[in-house]
Amino acid sequence: MADYLPRRGDLAARAGELASLFRDPTLQEQFDQAGEQLLLVVGMELLRGRTRPTGR
Repeated sequence: MADYLPRRGDLAARAGELASLFRDPTLQEQFDQAGEQLLLVVGMELLRGRTRPTGR
């Protein structure tokens, strides 16, 4: 992300019709993405707990 953000304007300028793909996300989009990532991490942790060996 640190490499992408400074280059975003240049990428948008060269993208032509696809320039809207490089726009700043809205606050709602950022919030939604954070929620999705949190659910993914929680789900992965829950699954990892089920697949751990029991040591028997």
